[in-house]
Amino acid sequence: MLSAHPDPDAYRASLANLRSLLAIRAIALLGQAAVLAYVLAASRTTASPVGLAASLCVLAVFTLASYWRSYRPWPVTDGEFFAQLLGDVIVWSALMYFSGGANNPFISYYIVPVVVSAAVLPWRYTWLVTGASLAAYSTLLYVYVPFPLFSPHAAMGHGGAGSVHILGMWFNFLFSAGLITYFVVRMGAILRAQASRAAEQREDRLRNDQIMAVASLAAGTAHELATPLATMTVTVDELLADPALSADVRADCEILRDQLATCRSTLRELSSTAELTSATRPRRQPLDAFARETLERWAVRRPAVRHGFESRAGPAPAVLTEPTLAQALENLLNNAADSGGDRIEVSTRWDAREGQVTVRDNGPGMPRELLADPGKPVLLGSRKGLGIGLMLSHAAVERHGGRIELRNLDGGSEARLVLPLAPPGEMGDSETATPADLADDEEQP
Repeated sequence: MLSAHPDPDAYRASLANLRSLLAIRAIALLGQAAVLAYVLAASRTTASPVGLAASLCVLAVFTLASYWRSYRPWPVTDGEFFAQLLGDVIVWSALMYFSGGANNPFISYYIVPVVVSAAVLPWRYTWLVTGASLAAYSTLLYVYVPFPLFSPHAAMGHGGAGSVHILGMWFNFLFSAGLITYFVVRMGAILRAQASRAAEQREDRLRNDQIMAVASLAAGTAHELATPLATMTVTVDELLADPALSADVRADCEILRDQLATCRSTLRELSSTAELTSATRPRRQPLDAFARETLERWAVRRPAVRHGFESRAGPAPAVLTEPTLAQALENLLNNAADSGGDRIEVSTRWDAREGQVTVRDNGPGMPRELLADPGKPVLLGSRKGLGIGLMLSHAAVERHGGRIELRNLDGGSEARLVLPLAPPGEMGDSETATPADLADDEEQP
């Protein structure tokens, strides 16, 4: 049993193209049938119409079979569409052979398969259809059954002038087919590229809308959780104020108070991230300092994870950073820590244009659907989450002209944060304008 086509839009488009081709073929078939009926009714020729009639019957059967096929559930591939056009060229050549060859004015129909293939099929198929049409046309200049209805000059002693006219028609076909094959295919490729870019832009807008929805939900959740956290904090403080509280319970209450303080701090950061991002200028910072500071800040919250840091020798170039980029790197660190390995390694590298922060783990590797496109909304970022953090990280990095690259290694996986280097002389906010300020930042716990 045939399965459904993986791309319904592509299936509908290929089917519509096939049915359009059948409509064109049916019109040509009716035109030739009308010519045959006229010949039989007017008795304008002594040539036998048997060959012409047989060719028309073959074309009719071919058209009906293709029409039946168009209602089958399997997709119309490029190879099948090419075979349809090649069948048109072959059957039409038989029709022309029995009706005067290149003298038949309908010989120009050969341009139709060329145009259709140029608009629908890849370049290589178009050249094959063009070559087959040109070969058939050229053969029919010399090999055909005379048909006086279309060759009056042959019976009137004007063979030379007729030959020049037919040769001119052939050159016109050659010129037209060449132009169509080259320029129409090229224009079709440009249009398909534009459609692909438009589709990517729609996907980006959809992803950004989903990100905004996630951010709005997170901000609303933070606001709603603030009140119960404050209530729990007050309750814990009242319990600690009781002198009759036992030592064990007091210790548990102090742990609970510390955890509540951490939750409140996290919610405050969540609520203020959007305002902080829009109110501050990007921070100019050496790449290795950015990676080291983010790793150290993350390690405080994940003390059980072993980690290491390595940087390329020499002074690191500067990149422009802001809180969302640091959060993006922390998300990559969280994914590496949740991968199932027992250690992560962070390293920095750079070249003349880009800086790279690589996070490597020794876990079992990433799922295949995650490696395909880390920016898609529906992902499985880790065994403990749904990939929302990675999606947000991808959006934040892409907004700053960077990218996230993921790959599996032998015995682990690797996530690479790639950022463009800051242009020389471009300054961020004043707190990182001098080396002394950077040194002060590194000395802070």
